[in-house]
Amino acid sequence: MPEGPEIRRAADNVERALKNKTVEDVYFAFPHLEGYEVLLKGSNVTRVDTKGKAMLIRFDNGYTIYSHNQLYGK
Repeated sequence: MPEGPEIRRAADNVERALKNKTVEDVYFAFPHLEGYEVLLKGSNVTRVDTKGKAMLIRFDNGYTIYSHNQLYGK
């Protein structure tokens, strides 16, 4: 199943783009997550990890965004 390598490659790309950068803006599509936008603005991305098919974007304030990217293999 290609899910592990695919998500790791994507996470590496995201990490290259965001690591040690300050978050200027955040938008969540779901209203129940809007309160976290304020908590993440101004924080820095420390690393991007993977677990299974999930991508975990970690911030210097202790928060983590968990993103499941719906990879189903081929």
